[in-house]
Amino acid sequence: MRGPEPFGFINAFKPPGPSSAAFGGWVRRACGADAAGHWGTLDPTACGVLVLALGKATKLLPLLPNDRKRYVFELILGARTQTGDWTGAVVEKAPVAPGWERKLSEVVASVVGPLEQIPPMHSAVKVDGRPLYQAARAGHEVARPPRTVRIETLAVIACDEGRARLDVTCSAGTYVRTLCEEIGRRLGIPAHMGALLRVAAGPFELHDSVLPQDIVHDAAGCIIDPLKVLAHPRVELDDRGARRFAHGNDIRLRPETGAGGDASPSSTVLVTHDCVLIGVAMLVRQDDERRLAPIHVFTAPPQRQGSTPEGENG
Repeated sequence: MRGPEPFGFINAFKPPGPSSAAFGGWVRRACGADAAGHWGTLDPTACGVLVLALGKATKLLPLLPNDRKRYVFELILGARTQTGDWTGAVVEKAPVAPGWERKLSEVVASVVGPLEQIPPMHSAVKVDGRPLYQAARAGHEVARPPRTVRIETLAVIACDEGRARLDVTCSAGTYVRTLCEEIGRRLGIPAHMGALLRVAAGPFELHDSVLPQDIVHDAAGCIIDPLKVLAHPRVELDDRGARRFAHGNDIRLRPETGAGGDASPSSTVLVTHDCVLIGVAMLVRQDDERRLAPIHVFTAPPQRQGSTPEGENG
């Protein structure tokens, strides 16, 4: 008999090779989940932190805090490629002039802050509903508008024979391969990206990530309770209130309970029962009352004998 569907997040280490979608599908099957979604993507050749949501927790992905990313990557000088990374055909070559290491520190400092990027053609960004990489594979160039990202920090770790290893913290949507090309442009040397490792995605960090073999060995032990990650205000419902909420009904909150903490009207709140997440709601004010309007319902609480009569959140 099949048990309850897995529910929660996995801070997974994606190895180089599979796409984010393929790896997410493998994790879904390994965990016995009906659905899986990933928070951001990693190129097939990249590795590192890939945050996955299982089951109905996929609905919680937009609520994850702080979408800042951190990467360690390799900058390769002397050639620019069709894809912006080491997998593409070389489209421009130039010798690497001596002394580039000294100039690199200045260039690195110059790109910290807001930075305008044009998404690369070999990317999953959609234009008119179609991923850019599909057009690129067909040999077409598609006009795409630039967008502003933010480089929070950028540091040089090491330099050696036309290569450098760097550490960057940046906003979501930043293309490191495009950053490599920009660094090369400011150095006056064509450049592309080599190896790429995602060290962190929001609150999920590499040192806490789980390997594929960990998931195979103990899938349940790899799943993170969303309540350990999400920082939204919370409302704990009694038995009666939880049953009403599970059926999609609004819940009236008594003002003296202070349920929801300092959440203001129109705030998104997490709804719990016996300290277990059962849904997400909007806290609304109606006729001088605070009410919970269900957005997502994840599970119905068990029926209990002698449940509490309608009270503070009935």
